[in-house]
Amino acid sequence: MQLKIKELAEKTRLSSDTIRFYEKKGLIYPTLRGGNNYRYYDEEAYKKLIFIKHCRELGISIQEILQLNELLKHPEQNCNAVNHIIDQHLIDIQHKINSFIHFQKQLQELRQTCHDNNTIEHCQIIKKLEDINA
Repeated sequence: MQLKIKELAEKTRLSSDTIRFYEKKGLIYPTLRGGNNYRYYDEEAYKKLIFIKHCRELGISIQEILQLNELLKHPEQNCNAVNHIIDQHLIDIQHKINSFIHFQKQLQELRQTCHDNNTIEHCQIIKKLEDINA
């Protein structure tokens, strides 16, 4: 199977620009370039893009995907390194969740300072957001 980038984009439901971006980052490579300078990709590139797509859906960074790709080159080794990458990603996600909870509380407190019948001129939310001492 040899697919042009447009065909690969349709099959993976990724944009051609995204595929080119992943290629520039060294995550995938075209199998060959035709005389017309078109990129052609094989089944392996398709599988790699599906892998990358699933990783990105989980918020796994390009750097982490590069690390996973390196590990894939040595399938006989123990998967502790993969577990470490995912464990670190889980820690990062937990930090983000904690930050969002903090932001949510701040916004809730801010919202409670203002009543619907106020004018913008007397809106406590605006006043607090404008406060340079906050």
